[in-house]
Amino acid sequence: MTGRGQSSVQPMAEYIVGTASPAAVNAAKSHATAVGRVLDFGDIGQAVAGRFPPPARDALRRRKDVRYVEENGLMTAINHGTTGLQTLSWRADRINSEQANHKGYTGKGAHIAILDSGIDSDHPDLQANLGEGKAFYHSCNTLFDGRSCSETDTNGNTCHYSWDDDRDHGTIVAAIAGAINNDSHVVGVAPEVTLHALKVLDCRGVGDYLATAEAIVYTADQGWDVANMSFAGIEIEVVRDACKYAYQKGVLLVGATGNRGCEGCVSYPAAYPEVIAVTASASNDTLADISSTGPEVELTAPGRYVRSFSANNPAVVTGTSAAAPHVSATAALLMANGYLNATNIAYDASGSLTQESYDDPGGVRGKLRTTAEDIGLTANQQGYGLVDAEAAIAIGQRGSISTNQPNRTTWESITSEGSFTNPVTLMGPPSTNGGQPSHMRVRGVTNESFEYQLEEWAYLDGSHTAETAHYLFMDAGAYTMPAGMRVEVGDIQTDNTFSRQNFFQTFTTTPVVISQAQTVNEAAPIVTRNRHVSSTGFDVRLQEETAGGNHASETVGYIAVEPGVSTLNGVPFEAGFTPDTITNNWASITFQRVYEEPVFIANLHTYDGGDPAALRYQSLSGSAVDIRVEEEQSVDTETGHTSEIVSYLVFEGQDLI
Repeated sequence: MTGRGQSSVQPMAEYIVGTASPAAVNAAKSHATAVGRVLDFGDIGQAVAGRFPPPARDALRRRKDVRYVEENGLMTAINHGTTGLQTLSWRADRINSEQANHKGYTGKGAHIAILDSGIDSDHPDLQANLGEGKAFYHSCNTLFDGRSCSETDTNGNTCHYSWDDDRDHGTIVAAIAGAINNDSHVVGVAPEVTLHALKVLDCRGVGDYLATAEAIVYTADQGWDVANMSFAGIEIEVVRDACKYAYQKGVLLVGATGNRGCEGCVSYPAAYPEVIAVTASASNDTLADISSTGPEVELTAPGRYVRSFSANNPAVVTGTSAAAPHVSATAALLMANGYLNATNIAYDASGSLTQESYDDPGGVRGKLRTTAEDIGLTANQQGYGLVDAEAAIAIGQRGSISTNQPNRTTWESITSEGSFTNPVTLMGPPSTNGGQPSHMRVRGVTNESFEYQLEEWAYLDGSHTAETAHYLFMDAGAYTMPAGMRVEVGDIQTDNTFSRQNFFQTFTTTPVVISQAQTVNEAAPIVTRNRHVSSTGFDVRLQEETAGGNHASETVGYIAVEPGVSTLNGVPFEAGFTPDTITNNWASITFQRVYEEPVFIANLHTYDGGDPAALRYQSLSGSAVDIRVEEEQSVDTETGHTSEIVSYLVFEGQDLI
């Protein structure tokens, strides 16, 4: 093509010169017969686009402060197959986005730039979520080379704005990401996200490298969160510069791998290390056969027979271009709640993203990886697995176990469906099938798992019959519930002497506090004991049996919750105290609501009785439970215990929180 806006199509003669100094920028401008545009990538450098005769290109390549001289080329929409209206939508259920939405994660406050053919500006299922738009070089109903689109080129959509969609591809992609939740068509993964139409493709689905690079830079300069790129091209430095620039500015970049259906042929920009490369999966968790695969693949997402809509009609589409927005919108669910793209970004002397940064990016990118579901495909086909919206937004997991203890050295493990930054495990009390005093002990807490055992006191043989116990595995942090209740999860180092833990937020009333040792630095059995709980903090210590002695310092995890009934990340729960009446005799707690499948966690709130003791439970139902204080008998057989207050939590069901 001879130039933008000309009516004849000729071989493209536009080149892009990547520069590393102001002098190189001036040299490129002086060598050009026509300068189109200058792109600024910050510390990375600049790029000058224009027309350069062959001698000028050669002279520029010889300069040390010129990073590259490359011909501008074409990016194309990754075409998809489209059929008529489909009555069933499997994609939202498969990546659990409906569950995430139900928990209040809708993407509200996050921004996705849809780099594509535009977005239909007056579609009733998208209008409420549309933000700013911009067309790069060619407007709606204009071909890439400046000619008007013919009737056979366009979708017939009215061009209210230059960035309106004249092909449908961008609208279909945008709808998958962020269609509103109403009674028609489909609901997007993030139904309240703000969508920005950056039109880089014309009515035939064609754009160029320079427009792509400018749109990526524009996304970063606007401070938007995610850039979705459902198009394909070859490796080109100006687009890589733009991806580096945006990545360093905090933009999460998502690209479709391509629909060539071959191994080792992931398209660009998806293949750049800064971009999450997404393949397409089918409803039976097989790989959609059109997916381009390779070592660059990072995630897979629904992309075969996926419901969406175009400017004028419902649509069912197949392609990696449909898979990518599932990942973009899941990222937006997290970024709307303050998560960053990556917390570990580093480039080496050559300007390449370091392997450490690529393998351990932290932030949203790391969260999407670690919470993806392994669906049994190869790494080149699925990367880390199928994106899972509910697991990505989870702050914890609750559940129950039934276990016996054959000996003191046996440990069992639980692996969470989610992955967390700094989780705490709270477990117990155990049921009362066996008469020997026992309690729950945990160790080896990682971001995805922990180990546990049914621990008897040291004077016993360590073997115990099967008991049931419940657990809460939850990320450290401060949380505020919809009803205004506050929750805090954290940890403290302590030994057999009381240590004060000051809360990192101030509660409006005395909170329910439950604590649990997280480590086994010394083998002697222990429980934690709390006292002096107030709105600002509490005291906690480790307690061995009476015949024991001092104990090494251990990490103790805790949760503090204002009493009441609420939901935690969409999960119904309650927090409460008993009266100061709980002794070694059975007493009943009546819950404030009825639970279908209660998860019950409790421990002593006070230290009125100094003898080593823990709790046991029995007769757990949806509305009540019986508890008692159980002392150990290492020195004497007397088990009477003075009255204590008990803190307790009850959650509905066993799953992610």
